[in-house]
Amino acid sequence: MKTVMTQTKMDFKRAYLRNPRFAFFSLLMPIGFYLLFTKVMNQGLVSASFNLQYMVSMTTYSLILSNVFTLSTLLYNDMREGLLALINLSPTSKATYYTAKLLNLGVINGLTIIVIFVVAALSNQLQLAWTTWLLTAGWLWLASLPLCLLGISISFLNDNNQIQLASNLLAFPLAILSGLWWPLAMMPKQVQAIGQHLPVYPINQIAQSIVLKKTVHFADYGVTLGWTVILVGLVVYLNHYQKGARH
Repeated sequence: MKTVMTQTKMDFKRAYLRNPRFAFFSLLMPIGFYLLFTKVMNQGLVSASFNLQYMVSMTTYSLILSNVFTLSTLLYNDMREGLLALINLSPTSKATYYTAKLLNLGVINGLTIIVIFVVAALSNQLQLAWTTWLLTAGWLWLASLPLCLLGISISFLNDNNQIQLASNLLAFPLAILSGLWWPLAMMPKQVQAIGQHLPVYPINQIAQSIVLKKTVHFADYGVTLGWTVILVGLVVYLNHYQKGARH
């Protein structure tokens, strides 16, 4: 356990504290969009429900950025810089390395959710029961797992240009087609059908149902679970494929 905690602290400092791009793209940019659409562009009376819905959407968007963009890049950089090869030659195991990565990601996702919630609550005087805040934050934190698996899958491309391209081709369409920027109901029926089966849509919908005290559709839980299983299988397959290619 001591080895895991030491590795976690070192990895956190190296990957996040010394990485200003993470703070900008994964945290400050979604907060900026939230304030832009709820305070700057909406000068008239804005409903509390809109502010709550957009808070959830921008939190989900931030989780996409940190799990898809940042995680895939961090994993690739570790491989490129020879860190994984060094771990193979040291007493530290790969299990310790990946445990530290997941612990740090869990902390980062938790902090991301808290910071955006606090900014939204203070800027728009959002008032919810503390149980609702906890349930919404807890769901978003747990549901970030498929996004984490997506970031891990992208890291197997082993080329920085390909990773950046894949991250862009996945992250922004996922956000748009899942209704994070504008309601999915505004899009064509065919697009709605696709968006409702993407991994981001149910994450956002369930969280919005919690904050608005609406009925949660259990089909959304099923979509999230299904994508989690699929992405776990993809990560396992890519890991075995990569090992086979090296040998």
